[in-house]
Amino acid sequence: MSGRKGLVRLAGLVLAAVLLCAAVAPALAQDKDAEKAKYIWKMATLAPKGVGWAIHVNNLLLPWVKKMSNGEVYIKIYWGGVMGDEDAAIKKMSIGQLQGGGFSGQGATMLCPEFAVFELPFLFNDYGEVDYIKDTMTESMDKQMEKYGVKFLMWGDQDFDQIYSTRWPLNKLDEFRKAKFFTWYGELEAEVFKKLGVVPITIDVPEAPTAVRQGIADSAIAPSIFMVGTQMYNIVKYVNPVKIRYSPGPIVVTLAAYNELPPAYKETFSKDRYNLVKEFCKLARIDNQKCLDAMIKYGVKKVEMSPDELAKMKSLTRPVWDEMAGKLYPKSLLEEVQSRLAEYRSKHPTK
Repeated sequence: MSGRKGLVRLAGLVLAAVLLCAAVAPALAQDKDAEKAKYIWKMATLAPKGVGWAIHVNNLLLPWVKKMSNGEVYIKIYWGGVMGDEDAAIKKMSIGQLQGGGFSGQGATMLCPEFAVFELPFLFNDYGEVDYIKDTMTESMDKQMEKYGVKFLMWGDQDFDQIYSTRWPLNKLDEFRKAKFFTWYGELEAEVFKKLGVVPITIDVPEAPTAVRQGIADSAIAPSIFMVGTQMYNIVKYVNPVKIRYSPGPIVVTLAAYNELPPAYKETFSKDRYNLVKEFCKLARIDNQKCLDAMIKYGVKKVEMSPDELAKMKSLTRPVWDEMAGKLYPKSLLEEVQSRLAEYRSKHPTK
């Protein structure tokens, strides 16, 4: 089986399996669940239905909500950006047309600018560090979210995003200046690109695959599951898996919707929340790695940066941490994150 043909066939088999699974839970059954419910939450996400993150929402989170509430809470999810981009979804939340959603890293900062502190370039070395920050800072981020009228349900992951290109290996800094990166990730990503000498092209997420196929852009920072889900693995030639940034994937509802729930439901949610998050993220991380491995196996070339090039890249982008303090997040929050990471690293030295 040849490289790219093999991945196309694999994608076809996955799609067939998704459609088969979808047939097991027809819309009629969902409508009956909605009829019995006392609380209906309409939620939106850019995630495509039946792929990775969405599978675990359907198989893990929704059954838990149904059981926890005895069927009184019903969640209707609008998949694949059908309710518009994340800015549109947040606006619809503000007027009650939506009650919540599952968001990307950029969506997290649109909901709560302070979340940008966790998306700084080369802040984290691995998921052990990410999980320590979650364990020690979720409650403080609950309060940050509440300032904006949002209940922080789950701190999920988008990924440790990789660097992709249809033209350039992007394992040397001078290649970044030649590349045509598309960007949708907001001010923080724009500043990172600026430090790397990149003049990015702003493109909305739904339009990005078309822009790359037409040659308007040739490079991107993105999660592996996005590249597979949009079938851009057909055209990208290189992936640099350097952990340039961690991107959270929060699931939220409006405070107004959450506060309507009975106290018993809130208590159960608080009790079960951390275990749900850990199981959900474990599964999502496995999916992300599988997507990356599949692309490499079927023809996308994995490239690595030399220690010198990586050190230069970190040095160039490090000033962003301090420059964004006071703009996207308070300096005190950055200092807290750095302090907690130092705590973790003192107990878990790198090999």
